[in-house]
Amino acid sequence: MNDLISNFNQKELSGRDARLLQEWQQLDSLCSKRKATSPNPRKPSLSYIIRKKNIMGLPTEYEIWYRCKSIVGVKDTGIPREPIFGYLHKMSIVLPNNYPSADGNPIFTFRTNIWHPNIRYSGSFKGHVCLTIKEMGVLASLKDLVLRVEHYLKYQLYHAQNTYPYPEDQNVAEWVREEGEPNGWTRFGQDGPEKNLPPASNNENGDEIKKNKPQKKSLTI
Repeated sequence: MNDLISNFNQKELSGRDARLLQEWQQLDSLCSKRKATSPNPRKPSLSYIIRKKNIMGLPTEYEIWYRCKSIVGVKDTGIPREPIFGYLHKMSIVLPNNYPSADGNPIFTFRTNIWHPNIRYSGSFKGHVCLTIKEMGVLASLKDLVLRVEHYLKYQLYHAQNTYPYPEDQNVAEWVREEGEPNGWTRFGQDGPEKNLPPASNNENGDEIKKNKPQKKSLTI
């Protein structure tokens, strides 16, 4: 456990502070396990940085680093447009003052480009992640939401159909339906076992193009 976490006594905290400590403990434990099992402990598949703390010294803003293969854009030339893959993805998590509550959901925003129908690719809300879980700050832990986003990055979970809850980015969703799925480009992260999926409701910056098995329809989330 992180030495800073051990300085806190859970029994002495209540309400929001108790929840913030619990979230920190769970996230730290998850990332510690990833580091321990990583071939390169300096570059685990999942890690975090604390960006802001409250007056008690508990985290209220994180930066999550995902190291995995994901689509970060598409080539401008040619139809169909081939995907561009990246391997390091950074996401901020902001916990508002009224977290956790039905009106105080955590805000997930990618700081690096991600091409996924449930993540805004461009515009004033660029990077915004739609997690499709009502009252997610109450019903889901921060750790589970971080894992859910990891499944997004691997295209193990996505919603590209123009039906409720509707894609966050319609342009990306159209690409998935009309170009990505027919050419099998969305299947790059689905060949291995999908363990611990959250319930439905070496060259880190390099690019790679690869065709995989065809896929007929998007996975419902």
